[in-house]
Amino acid sequence: MISPEDKVRLTKQRFSNVDLLKAAVLQGEYSSDCAFFSRPFLWESVCNNTYGLNFKDDELLKVPKEGEEEDITDISHVKEELVRNSTENDPLSFDSNILDMMKLDIDRLLIDPLFHEERVKQDILQIMYNYNRFQPYKQGYHELCGIIYLQLYKENPDLHKSQIKIQTFNIFSSMMITLVPNFYDSDNLVGWCVSIFNKYLRLIDPPLYDLLIKTHKIESQVWLIRWVRLAFSREIGLDNTVKLWDFMLCYDHDFSKLFPFLIILFLMKLKLRIAECDDNGEVLYLLLHYPHTELSNEEVKTMIQWSIKFLTSPEDKLESLGTVLSKKLHKGIRWDKVKDLDRIKLELKLKRRVQSALKP
Repeated sequence: MISPEDKVRLTKQRFSNVDLLKAAVLQGEYSSDCAFFSRPFLWESVCNNTYGLNFKDDELLKVPKEGEEEDITDISHVKEELVRNSTENDPLSFDSNILDMMKLDIDRLLIDPLFHEERVKQDILQIMYNYNRFQPYKQGYHELCGIIYLQLYKENPDLHKSQIKIQTFNIFSSMMITLVPNFYDSDNLVGWCVSIFNKYLRLIDPPLYDLLIKTHKIESQVWLIRWVRLAFSREIGLDNTVKLWDFMLCYDHDFSKLFPFLIILFLMKLKLRIAECDDNGEVLYLLLHYPHTELSNEEVKTMIQWSIKFLTSPEDKLESLGTVLSKKLHKGIRWDKVKDLDRIKLELKLKRRVQSALKP
C-alpha cells in the first residue's frame, strides 16, 4: 500500500505543475482509480493555485470561551474576494448566539462517526469561527467543511490535527469564494434559479422543462437550494460528490458555472421517473430524495464533459445536443415527438409492471 507521502511524491513526479495536474484530472488520467491519487494534495494544490489562500495554523484565532473577550486581530493578507466584513465589525461581537448555532449544527453533523469525537468538533468549530470573520455563518457551511475535513483525515489519519485543520480551512475558504455569492445570498439564488437554471433547462430539454415548470408548476428554488448550497452532497451521496468536486475544481475558478448543467444531467437521467409521477408532490419527493447510485470515475468524467459542452456551445445548439443525450439515456423514446403525456405515463407504468412481473 502506498503511503500518503509517497502518493504526493509520485504525483509531483508525474505532473510537474498544477496546470498539468488539472488537465490530467479532466482527462480522467488522475482519479481515485489511480494508485497514487491523493485527493487532499489535489484539492490543496488547485485551491492554492487558483485562489491564492494559504493561511498558516498560527493565524487561526482560538474560539473564545464563555466570558472571554474576542480577539479582533486583523488578518491582512487574505484575498480580497474573501473579505466582506471588516474585522472591527466582526459579526460575532454583535450576536453571541452565532457561536451557539455553530456548536448545535456541528453536534448534528452526521456524515461520518468521526464527527462524534470532541476534538474534531472543536476543529470544525474553530474553522467556522474564523471563517465567520469574513462571511457571516449560515447553516450548510459546517457540512461542506466537514466533507473536506473527512477527505483529508481519511487520506492520512496520522497527520497532525493542526495540519488537517488549516488545510481544511484553506480549501473550504477557497471553495466558498464561488459558493457564497451565488447560492448563499437568497436574492442571488432566486435569480440564479430563474434566469440561469430554468433558462438552460428549457433550452436543453424542453419536454423536461414542460414537465417540471408547466405541468407540475414546481418552482425551481424550492428544491434547488439544497442541491447548490451543499454542492450536491445531500442528493447524490458523499462518494459521488467528492468525485464531482475533483473535476469541478480543476475546470474553472468559478466552478459553479457547471452547476446548472450537471443538475440538468441528473434530471435527464431521472426523466422517465418524473414522467410517471401523478402530481407535483411525487415529483418534489424525487427531486429531494434523488435515487442515486454510485458513479464510476468514467461516468463522472462523461457528465463533466457533457456539462462543459453545454456551457461552451451556442444557445441555439443546446436543444439538439439535449436531444442527442436524451436518446442515449432513454433509448426508444422520442421525447421531441411526445404530444400526449398521459399516454406516455401509462405506457411507462405498464412497462415497469411487466418488467417487475418478469423478474425471477
